[in-house]
Amino acid sequence: MRRSLLLAALLASTALTPVEAKADPVTGFFLGSIGVSSGAAAGLGVAVGATSGFAAGVTFAGTAIGGFVVRTVLAIGLSAVARQLAPKPAVAPPASRMVNFAQAIAYAEWAYGRTRKGGPIGFTGFKNGRRYYVPILAAHPIEGVVEHWLDERTVTLTTEADPEKSNIATSPIAGYGRIDVMTGGPAQVANPGLVSAFTEMTAAHDFKGLSGATIWAARPPEASFTEIYPSGRQWAYAPVIDGKNDLFDPRDSTSGFSGNAARVIADWIVNIRGSEVDWDEVAEEADTSDEIVINAEGDPQPRWTLNGTISDEQDYEDHRVQLAAAADVYFYERTDGKVGFRVGRWEEPTLTLDIDDFYDLQLTEGQWGADAPDEVAVVYTEPANAWRETPTGSWVENAVAKPVKEEPRVFMISNHNQGARVAKRLARSKRAKYQLTGTIGMAGYEILGGREGGGAHRIIRVLHPPLGIDQAFEVGMLSRESFGMFTLTANSVEPEDFAFDAATEEPERPSYGVTVVSDGSVPVPASLTGTALPQGTIQYAWPAQDAAFTQEVRYRIVGDTHWLTARTSESAEVLQVTGLADGATVEAQVRNRTAGAGASPWGPEPPIETVVVVNPTPPGDLTDFDVTEAGDGQALVEFTAPNDGQYFGTRIWRGTTATFGSAALVHTEYGIPSAGDSYTDAAGYGTFYYWAAPINSSGIAGTIAGPEPVTLSAPGP
Repeated sequence: MRRSLLLAALLASTALTPVEAKADPVTGFFLGSIGVSSGAAAGLGVAVGATSGFAAGVTFAGTAIGGFVVRTVLAIGLSAVARQLAPKPAVAPPASRMVNFAQAIAYAEWAYGRTRKGGPIGFTGFKNGRRYYVPILAAHPIEGVVEHWLDERTVTLTTEADPEKSNIATSPIAGYGRIDVMTGGPAQVANPGLVSAFTEMTAAHDFKGLSGATIWAARPPEASFTEIYPSGRQWAYAPVIDGKNDLFDPRDSTSGFSGNAARVIADWIVNIRGSEVDWDEVAEEADTSDEIVINAEGDPQPRWTLNGTISDEQDYEDHRVQLAAAADVYFYERTDGKVGFRVGRWEEPTLTLDIDDFYDLQLTEGQWGADAPDEVAVVYTEPANAWRETPTGSWVENAVAKPVKEEPRVFMISNHNQGARVAKRLARSKRAKYQLTGTIGMAGYEILGGREGGGAHRIIRVLHPPLGIDQAFEVGMLSRESFGMFTLTANSVEPEDFAFDAATEEPERPSYGVTVVSDGSVPVPASLTGTALPQGTIQYAWPAQDAAFTQEVRYRIVGDTHWLTARTSESAEVLQVTGLADGATVEAQVRNRTAGAGASPWGPEPPIETVVVVNPTPPGDLTDFDVTEAGDGQALVEFTAPNDGQYFGTRIWRGTTATFGSAALVHTEYGIPSAGDSYTDAAGYGTFYYWAAPINSSGIAGTIAGPEPVTLSAPGP
């Protein structure tokens, strides 16, 4: 019945005209889609044989529609997607991707926009004291690496070109490794360092078409191992990258890197999903995605971007849910068999359905009941939080004492403002004033293909006079039940649902300025002291530590490159280091160790310094200390060494005043105990003061004798 009424309505205008009837595209499409042949249409007075609308209708009728979205679903919007985000989508959080792993089968991963990620190991081997490995970041060429991360620290690279030399500049790992980025382009060649180290690797191993890096990590001194490799093995490489770099832009027919949501979605549809799009429609959506909005900080940003990773181990449905939720996307099957989509924005409805368009209709007022969230905070990927999953501030739709809060995970979002806008849309969708469920006939085709300028209607007007309803509704899901029969679900919407004033509506974002230290971290001892003991020994001491820790001291002579270490077997407060060279200046640091959590950092910084003393006992006093003039500007210094086995020599100082602090050491006279000794000092002419002190073999001085004055006169004329 509905088909006949619709056909009559479509033909009404041509039946009343005296000229030859010709089908407009919409009329032709409906005739073709419901199975009317061109001959039968001509018999009805409609010439459709050459119209594109009639051909598109025939194509649409013959396709397995619903294959792109899911089963028989022809269109899906945010309200339907919202249900699939709860409790969570089947997608790994960003933190789980900050690793490199080796396995027999690795799924392809696609990186869109700017994101941080690791990836599977494409090759690993050990040669010449180095671990070589090749993490694969994406199954396609990328624009490049923005920021290098080894484990959980950023590093900078030098311009060193020699593959045998380190190009890592960041301490403490500088000199112990190298990173050579592979962007996966057609000119990519095998890494020369890898080919040189392993005879099995040849020029054919260029990893062309794959992006990643060739890395080597050198074996460090044992004392520095945990400082350089805190995880106990080679670094996990998880850089920040600008991803897929061949996204087509229909606005200027160029291809390149972009985070523009429409270009990302179109690339996924065409190159990953294997379907077609209307590029004119993509251009319109790309313009909308590039529109500038102002965030809460007052900074401009594009309206919709997509930045993140999708994997071949996920279903296409999981991909689509993440993409749709991140940019408030409405997906639909176009009447020409292509996939259409529209990014989030308010569109004034131009299609009206009234009670005659429905076979049945259920219209409920109210919200989702007990399941309706009072607050929504989108969990997104936050660059300021090391590119990890982070909730936005909560969008409060219904302020109550004990709110029901939802945290849908939408990891293709990488900025707080976009996450907050999606949170508002999700909250409003789940607490819409009206929910509509109904069965419609041929009007389903009008929803899919009747929008002026092409494409589907996202927002429609529903008119129901008996209920007093004249309301805009957003299509949630349009499903094909049988030929010419569709199930429609929709939620009421208002223009304000799509508007967003960041200055007043964007919730406060979480703070990332404070580093949270887990209870499992190992603290560094608060202080360290060193005391020189006899026979080249230094005793190091620190405050009492937790009994769960043992301690390790590293030490070296100032100026040396490599550290030596000594450890306690159980928790202690002192540790002695022996066999040190007499008089050497030794620097040292200490740290705590535990088998369960590794080791603390070394401290203090800078290291403490201690002078080694083999013999700390000073000799006895000098006797008969005297200074006389020896002629020609010379002074004769005489003394008797003490009768003491500790005696090794005598230091002699000279000054021009009687203050010892201004004197200078002029000589050390070595001798034997009890012996008389002397030294002749060429001082010049004038009055001088001398001091002398006995020393032992380690240079430890006894009592200083003096001052003894002497006047050295110039010779007469």
